[in-house]
Amino acid sequence: MKLLTKTHMSQRRLIEILRVIECAGAPVGARAISDSLSSRGFDLGERAVRYNLKILDELGFTKKKGYSGRVLTPLGSRELGDALVDDRIGFVNAKIEEYMFKTSFDPKTGRGDVIANTSIIDKANAEKVFEILGRAYEAGYTISRRVLILDEGESFSNLEIPKGALGVATLCSITLDGMLMKRGIPVLTSFAGLAEVKDGQTADFTDLIAYAGSSLDPIKVFMGRRVTNVADAIFKGSGTVLANMREVPIAAAKPVCELLDESRSAGFGGLIKMGEQSEPILGCPVSAGKIGIAFYAGVNGVVAVEELGIKIKTAPISILVDYSKTRELK
Repeated sequence: MKLLTKTHMSQRRLIEILRVIECAGAPVGARAISDSLSSRGFDLGERAVRYNLKILDELGFTKKKGYSGRVLTPLGSRELGDALVDDRIGFVNAKIEEYMFKTSFDPKTGRGDVIANTSIIDKANAEKVFEILGRAYEAGYTISRRVLILDEGESFSNLEIPKGALGVATLCSITLDGMLMKRGIPVLTSFAGLAEVKDGQTADFTDLIAYAGSSLDPIKVFMGRRVTNVADAIFKGSGTVLANMREVPIAAAKPVCELLDESRSAGFGGLIKMGEQSEPILGCPVSAGKIGIAFYAGVNGVVAVEELGIKIKTAPISILVDYSKTRELK
């Protein structure tokens, strides 16, 4: 439980830093942020503040204003107003549940809408990006080798693909949770975390963040920290990858197994383990009367792309995609 407490406090610190920057009304530096945090009950030194600011920069919530300090970006202001305030704690779970409800994919027919992550890449890097995505699936660390590719001028919902770029939608593992919901199986997406891979075998979670009570997407936080080593897991057999956990009632074990078999037949992979009643999975706790199911995160492929020095901008759990419009990477 110490691990969970630590990661929850990390989230709270990020939120408080955003609030400090907003309240400043002008660019503010790490030392001033540290002083302000102390008055709010957060003992965070200047060096630690700089580390957390780097995370917020990577998430797109803050940016440097010369030597004056940080300001909120429009995205940061929107997140703070929409998802990070106290009365919106649990926003991430609500967003996930909404997408799960809207998912309509049927693994028996191969038709319907799936949940996808969206990425923007330079056209010049397309061949290399698709090669890495394919290798990530072959290594077992993503959900599907199917992608939706959009050209410049086209758009994902309200996000237009800029000139010289391609949009790439990769399937998200939360699609499996949506399938469970559609079968009438109660499912709770409980944790996201970093899982250690040794010699091709996934060992334990080394860090976890609970979805419940979160106001930042845990997967997004891990991506912003740049603490993964997915590329090494893919190409060398050892590294750290992103994964998430969900819980279902023990009484639903049989229909869950049937659905997982159907999803595999439909080309869905990424299953790490389905446990027994109340059995911890990779060191992650599972509630009494429930069984845990761990899946690799659908963003692992694009995370590996970034690790290998290729510029890519990714938003997890972004859109619903008609599965029939996706195509399989060769």
